[in-house]
Amino acid sequence: MIFDDSVTYDVFIMHAWRYHDDWNRAADILDGVAGFKWRNFSVPWYDPAMDPNTAVGGRFVRDWLEGQILPSNVVLFLDSVYSVKSARKWLETELEIARSAGKPVIALPAFGAPGITLEVAALADQVVPWEGPVIARAIAEASRPVNSAV
Repeated sequence: MIFDDSVTYDVFIMHAWRYHDDWNRAADILDGVAGFKWRNFSVPWYDPAMDPNTAVGGRFVRDWLEGQILPSNVVLFLDSVYSVKSARKWLETELEIARSAGKPVIALPAFGAPGITLEVAALADQVVPWEGPVIARAIAEASRPVNSAV
């Protein structure tokens, strides 16, 4: 597929506050797709001084996530991260924010897995394999471009 180099896609990769292997892999793969311009709106960091288990800290973290998800065109849902029980709370929050904002959700199976879990497949709009051009095409088709030349 040939991508329009005047279009940039903003992508949020679900993360649960850590740089998981598949998070890094997804970013690297998208960086390697010829002609595909994208910006990574996911930042797996928040101020550790904010306790997300308090009302103030929880609001801070949610606002931080909204600031990453709302400007994005699409959300990439990583099955491998969702399988980590301690990550579920954050991924469910990220998914809820994305759904509330009408963001398309594209799921990727755990890297090297034969397929995706039924649970994640049911939560996503689309499931794609770990192939850069296929992921990029899914993002382009599901997105409204952030900018394009007239």
